[in-house]
Amino acid sequence: MKKLLICCIFGNTATALAKKMQKVASERGYHIQISAVGIDNFASVAPAFDCFLVAPHIQYKMGELKKAIKEGQHIEIIDGYSYAWIDAEKVLTFAVEQMAELAE
Repeated sequence: MKKLLICCIFGNTATALAKKMQKVASERGYHIQISAVGIDNFASVAPAFDCFLVAPHIQYKMGELKKAIKEGQHIEIIDGYSYAWIDAEKVLTFAVEQMAELAE
C-alpha cells in the first residue's frame, strides 16, 4: 500500500480533502493511504510517506518541502480550482496520473 501525504498551511483543508480522496480511492480499488499535515509538521512525518501533494497557496515553499523528502520521490502542486472546491475525484485522478506508483 502506497502512502500519499497532502500538505497545506495548517492541515485543515488538506484533511478534508484527504478524507474525501480516501473514500474515492477505496471505491476505485486503489491501495492508497491518504493523510494530511500542516506545513510545520511536514518534515517530521514525510519519511513515512511515498508521494506528496502540496496546496497551491504554499507552492512557494516547494524548495523547503523537497529538502524534507528523499530524492526521486514525487511531490506535486494541486490545481488551485480543484483544491478550492475540495474536488477529491479530480485531485485523485491528477495524483494517479502524475505519480504512476499510486496506481500499482
